[in-house]
Amino acid sequence: MQSSCNPAVSSQPAPGLVFHLVALALILNLFDAIFTMLHVSSGSAYEANPLMAGVLANSPVLFVATKLALVSLGLMLLWRLRTRASAVAGMVVTFATYVAINAYHIHAFLHHTPQSL
Repeated sequence: MQSSCNPAVSSQPAPGLVFHLVALALILNLFDAIFTMLHVSSGSAYEANPLMAGVLANSPVLFVATKLALVSLGLMLLWRLRTRASAVAGMVVTFATYVAINAYHIHAFLHHTPQSL
């Protein structure tokens, strides 16, 4: 009797791939924090999150630590639930979001001129 489940086809992504997406999301989160501080200190942007803007205004070190801690905790929760499709989707969306945010930061740095402010 054959099983109707094909072991060669899995609905779950490879664990290594998900792990690497999470690791890259954490690195991109750090880059986002650094880029945000550079933009804010140059006067070319502001922190859109009002809670984090207050933290950044008081202490850039605390801003980075808070940002890294919050995103890390969220991703750690998703990682613990990685057998659920919704958790994997959350990790993929987080990674994609940080790719887009960092692309925006890089674009802004490459195309920023004092006249455009």
